Amino acid sequence: MVALIIGLIAGAVGYLVTTFWMHPILRYLDLRQQVLSDLIFYANVVNADRLNDEMKDRMWKRVEANRRHSADLTACLLGLPSWYKHWLKHRGHDPKDAANNLMGLSNTFDYRDADKRIERIKTALGFGTDVI
Repeated sequence: MVALIIGLIAGAVGYLVTTFWMHPILRYLDLRQQVLSDLIFYANVVNADRLNDEMKDRMWKRVEANRRHSADLTACLLGLPSWYKHWLKHRGHDPKDAANNLMGLSNTFDYRDADKRIERIKTALGFGTDVI
């Protein structure tokens, strides 16, 4: 009987940890990688005024992707456990600043401004400056 009770308690604790801690953290880490992937993929289409239609289409997809990532990152932060947010802050990461800069990047069509925002995003998400 004792083994049954211990098993039920361990299962309940495992479920709660997985649902309320691990799932939000894994979602954040996945989103962080998606942001980096899109920054690399769309790096050459900050301003497509004098380029062909394919590049113009890619530029607008970049704008949409940055806005989506900003919204997803902001929503994801609401679900992160507070201890993990403190751990991120301790490591020098600032996902909220990254979300703000992603939204700013989606409205930027100047290469110098975009480069500054990309550097801020990489720093805020804890990526090295040599990534892109």
